[in-house]
Formats: sequence, structure tokens, C-alpha cells
Amino acid sequence: MSRLPLLELEEIPEEYHHLFTDEYLGDRHIFRAWAHNPEVLEATLDYLNVLYDQLGQRRKELIILTVARARGARYEWHQHVDIARDKGVTLEEMRAIGGDDFSTFDDAEFVLLQYARAVESGAVTDQIHDALAGHYSPGEIVAIGLLVDFYVGLCNYIASVDLPFEGGEFVGWTPEEEAVTELFD
Repeated sequence: MSRLPLLELEEIPEEYHHLFTDEYLGDRHIFRAWAHNPEVLEATLDYLNVLYDQLGQRRKELIILTVARARGARYEWHQHVDIARDKGVTLEEMRAIGGDDFSTFDDAEFVLLQYARAVESGAVTDQIHDALAGHYSPGEIVAIGLLVDFYVGLCNYIASVDLPFEGGEFVGWTPEEEAVTELFD
């Protein structure tokens, strides 16, 4: 049970109802908890959308999954297994991230995932930064670092309010096709 009540649409000020349409957020527990402060919710979503636009949907999801796995953040991982499938991340790639094996990714994504882990743990070296800079612009590096930091904080926040999963049991760190289909299709 969440430590914060998950608000229903009728409990949220009407000027923020647009955030909860299927085209925007839908009915995810994290947003229903954040709706206790709808101004912060809306501003946070605006900020995230700027970061997402900088990185593209696939890279964004790879970063989020990497951070969720590194933090042991089951809610965030579970939620983004579903989301990442629609953004071009395969189940095989998710299983690789879940198993801490980035070797199947091309050079640009390999270094992106390594950098995300380094930022998450506070252990960025000149070597990993230089490797990232070989594939990404300075502006993209800023967006990558800020997205990693945001999701580290989000994983901590989710744990602090003890959010339950949306539908079903935890999909697991190395999700199988049958489980994903059963939970999310």
C-alpha cells in the first residue's frame, strides 16, 4: 500500500486533468501520487520532456532501465519494461541490462549504458567520459547526466512512498516473453 494515497481524477484540480489522458500520462501510480502537488507534477513533466526530446525515445529507455536495474528499483523497472518495448528496446536487450551485460549493444549504446552506471554510482572517470564524448555531443552528455540523476532520485522517491505495481507481479530483471505478454498485452 502506498504511503501516499493514489488520487483519483476527480480529486485532482480540473486544470490538471489533461495530464491524465491516455495520450499523455494515463493512469500510472507514480503520477497519481505526484498529483498531490499538481504544479510540481506538471513542471517535472515539462522538464523530463525536454530531456527526452534531446535523447530520443530508445536511448531514454535504455538509460532508465539501466538506472532502475542498478538501483534495484523494481517499480521503475517493471513500468519501463512495458514502455521500452514500444520505444524499440527488445526483450533480449532488457534481459541483457537486467543481467548487467552490456556486451550485446553497439559501441555508442554500450558506452551510454556504462556512463549511466557510472553517473548512478558517482564513479565517472575521465576514461568513461572521453568514451562517451566520442559518440555524443556536449549537449547530449548534459541531458544524459541529468536524466540519470533524475531517475536515481525518482527511484529513491518511489521507494520512500512504497508504490505498488500497476497490474500483476514483478516482471523480473530478465523478463520472459510469456510474462511480458501476460502482464502488458
